[in-house]
Amino acid sequence: MRSTNFFLLILIPFFLACEENLTIAIPAGQEQLVVEGHIEQGAPPVVVLTRSVPVFAGATPADIEASFVHGAQVVVSHAGKSYTLKEVPVAAFWPQLRRVVSEQYGIPEERLASGSDFIFYVYTSEELLGEIGKSYQLRISHEGRVLTSSTTIPNLNPLEGLFLEPHPDPAKDSLFTLYYRYRDPDTLGNSVRYFTKRNSEPFYPGYFASVFNDELINGVQNLTYPLDRGEPRGQEVDLDTYSYFGRGDTIVVRWASIDLAHYRFWLTLENERNNNGSPIGSPNTTRSNIIGGLGVWGGYGVTYHRIVVE
Repeated sequence: MRSTNFFLLILIPFFLACEENLTIAIPAGQEQLVVEGHIEQGAPPVVVLTRSVPVFAGATPADIEASFVHGAQVVVSHAGKSYTLKEVPVAAFWPQLRRVVSEQYGIPEERLASGSDFIFYVYTSEELLGEIGKSYQLRISHEGRVLTSSTTIPNLNPLEGLFLEPHPDPAKDSLFTLYYRYRDPDTLGNSVRYFTKRNSEPFYPGYFASVFNDELINGVQNLTYPLDRGEPRGQEVDLDTYSYFGRGDTIVVRWASIDLAHYRFWLTLENERNNNGSPIGSPNTTRSNIIGGLGVWGGYGVTYHRIVVE
């Protein structure tokens, strides 16, 4: 999924460290369609369809508006029946759709409810709701291009529980680390993506890593491990408080089972983000599961877990 433009962007901090001024001609990459779509149990499918843009392109509201792809034919097939998804602007979102979009994309529901000053479009259907253990095929047609993908909503794989430990520094006794208890099934390949919600904030995925896999812990019956607080993308992380929760916080963990192709997409995408310009970072290619385009079509088997920091 890494384009030539994106690879050069990673190297820019290294070039800027050199004393000699360099002028680099960066060719424009071929435009592709980018999918970020998902379906979870009891909820409608949501597909965001955009165009790829050069890494040095602008990010004005007009640029964002222009990146959305309108008028595509988006079809999800399940159990021998096909559902054509309709394009819906944010102003027309109904309550369930607002909740699903908020939880998946980390957008406050009140921002989605206002609609008037926020640019966002999805393809969705009120006729189709996801089911545990079922498979869903995606087909997108637009201007002669066809994109396909398939995903499954895995069986639920909930946590055993949550608990808290205070910060090791007594001077920071208002900060707490969240831990989870987990019992891994004895079948290999179980994968999870997690999000956390603090008080009235939306759900945010883990900042540096939001996915786990049981390749090294298959069948472990009593796993205890810390869980970093999710953070919104695009803002600077405060390393003094990163990963911690505060006294009085109400915490909800969105713990979602995902299939292996879905896991590999987020794992490789997050590795690419974390390298972020390092000239010595390991080579990485984001592993899209979209044939004919970029991005991901993924199923989620979601459970929720709540704890209050007393």
